[in-house]
Amino acid sequence: MRNSILLVFCAVLCACTTTPEYIVVDGILQVPENRNNPNSRSLNLVYKVLKAKDTASGKAPIVFLMGGPGGATLIMEEFWKNHPLQNDRDIILMDQRGTGESEANCTEFGEAMFAVMRENLDQEDEINALDSLMSECKKTMKIDGVDLAGYNSKENAADFEDLRKKLRYKKWNLFGASYGSRLGLTIMRDFPNSVRSAMFVGVFPPESSLFGELIGNFENSLFEVFLRCEQNENCNGLYPNLKVRLLNTLKKLQSEPLYFDYNSKPFVLNPQDALLLLHQSLYSRYSVAHIPKIIVALENGKTEPIINALKRVEFIYDFVNWPMNNSVMAYEELPFIDSLSIQKDLEKSVLGFDITNFEGSNSLSGLHPFRAPVLENLPVVSEIPTLMASGSLDPVTPPNNAIGALKNLKNGYEIIFPDESHELFNPCFFQIAEDFLNDPFQEPNLECSSKRNPIEWNLSNPIH
Repeated sequence: MRNSILLVFCAVLCACTTTPEYIVVDGILQVPENRNNPNSRSLNLVYKVLKAKDTASGKAPIVFLMGGPGGATLIMEEFWKNHPLQNDRDIILMDQRGTGESEANCTEFGEAMFAVMRENLDQEDEINALDSLMSECKKTMKIDGVDLAGYNSKENAADFEDLRKKLRYKKWNLFGASYGSRLGLTIMRDFPNSVRSAMFVGVFPPESSLFGELIGNFENSLFEVFLRCEQNENCNGLYPNLKVRLLNTLKKLQSEPLYFDYNSKPFVLNPQDALLLLHQSLYSRYSVAHIPKIIVALENGKTEPIINALKRVEFIYDFVNWPMNNSVMAYEELPFIDSLSIQKDLEKSVLGFDITNFEGSNSLSGLHPFRAPVLENLPVVSEIPTLMASGSLDPVTPPNNAIGALKNLKNGYEIIFPDESHELFNPCFFQIAEDFLNDPFQEPNLECSSKRNPIEWNLSNPIH
């Protein structure tokens, strides 16, 4: 369970060349909850169109597809407001079904999850506690008439096609992050004539095995961070032998968990909590910079770096709608999990942390009985120009995901940023993206991506 009505403005219609003030158009899209059920109830999905500053450009818009699954999208308005890509293209944001303002279910689930994390539960007891939360949520959804058969990527993709038609765009450009890339590839497969180009960051294609590779990807990323610190004279001088120190600290936390207050309430941090903190800290190059300090804080019981890392975890818990997340995973990932392979990975794991269960794979089967056909586990074959960017430190969607997906994308291009991770929004990428948008069939100039940008380690006030 760990692991956001088009109005016609005079400014658009006139021939005036002046740049208008920032304009946003709000709307609601009504869609069936389950298109396979003729008696399905309707959902109201909330969207925003951030109008291009150049009202006469006529360029195809960009629709942003949030990750998760289950992440809210409309909270990204400030990020996209006055973004360079909005100079001559509309930016479309819509909270996906079951997320944000689009009829989200069990909205206090994330807060309840974090409350479970506060307790000193072993892995099995924590999984049972989270299962109990989801069971209560499932009862609530049943009372509310929620049809969980409709909460998957195929229905999600159809929602965006309905939005494109409502907004009267002939074609648009997809911009997907993490699960948003999975959703974007589904749109490319199901509605190819609607897509001009696609740009994906942290690629999660249908054929990838999220749960099957989670243990290995986590450890590969974490140990690569340790190696980077070791190779940096200043980092290694302050934080030597991180791997050994982490393993010793995890053993100590097993019998002596840390007790402290977090937001004026008791918090007990045990080994699986510590590993979750590190897993979440791997998602961004900026949080990666704090990992050595977090490990030493765990070792010495100094809580300030730990509390700062917990803020990120708490935010993610609140940001994601977990019923939507788990519904998509139960439908699209559960049927194709190779349990034997996961067990083998766990047996050779250095940390011995079954993060697949920690991410909820053990409880998915009880959420609903709906399972995807084989189509939802096959690569997407397409000639649509596609730009895929990955960070070498990504603990959940490593570059191999994009490399595999591009084998079936005739006009696909790959960028690997050696010093980035899952959250990849750097100026170089956006410059490449802008050039790609202007001429998607021209191979983009990737020169800036080859320039190293080493992690700027947090070396201030080291903990001894």
